[in-house]
Amino acid sequence: MRTALDARTSTGYGSRARRGFHGELDVETALTAAQTAARLRDATAAGEKISGPAARRALIGATSIPGFEGALTTPKAAAKFLARDGLVLFDTPDAFLICAFKRDMAPCDPDPGATAPNQFACRLGRGNAVRTDSHAQAAREHADRLDAKASLVPQPLGDRFRRTANRFRALADAHASAAQYAEEAIA
Repeated sequence: MRTALDARTSTGYGSRARRGFHGELDVETALTAAQTAARLRDATAAGEKISGPAARRALIGATSIPGFEGALTTPKAAAKFLARDGLVLFDTPDAFLICAFKRDMAPCDPDPGATAPNQFACRLGRGNAVRTDSHAQAAREHADRLDAKASLVPQPLGDRFRRTANRFRALADAHASAAQYAEEAIA
C-alpha cells in the first residue's frame, strides 16, 4: 500500500524544516539537557563519584549550564542553547553514561549541524563519556539480568549474553577504579 503526503503534511508537521514541530523538539531536548546537568550537579554534591575522559569538562559545564527550572522556553532560545559552542550533557541510559556532547568532538558521527548525539551510535569508552556511581551500579544490575537470561536461551545466544554482561561489568569495574569525587576531578 502506498501513502501519499499532501502539501499540508509535507510543509507542516511532517516537514524536515527547522520550524514548527521541530522547534518543540528543540525545547524538549534543551530541557532534558538542562535536567541532566542539574542531576549531575546534585549527584556529585551528594557524594557520588564520577569518572570518564570528559568528567572534568562535564562538571565544569554542568555548573555553567543554565537551569530552566521547569519553565517553558521558546523554540528560538532552545535552539540557541543547543547550538552554542559549549558542551551539552545528555543522559544515555542504554549505554550507562552521560554524553558530554560537543559536536566537533562527537565520536558518534552525528549529522552536520546536529544539536544532540546520535544515541544509537554511542560508543562506550570514548572521549565524551562520563559515568557516575549510579551509572556503574545500573551497568552491574543489567549484567546480572543478562547472566540470568543466559541460562534460559540456546547456548550461542547465552554466550553472547555472558560476553555482553562481562563488558558491562568491566565498565563498572573501570569506573570503580578511576572514580573521583567532584572536587578531585575539577582540581
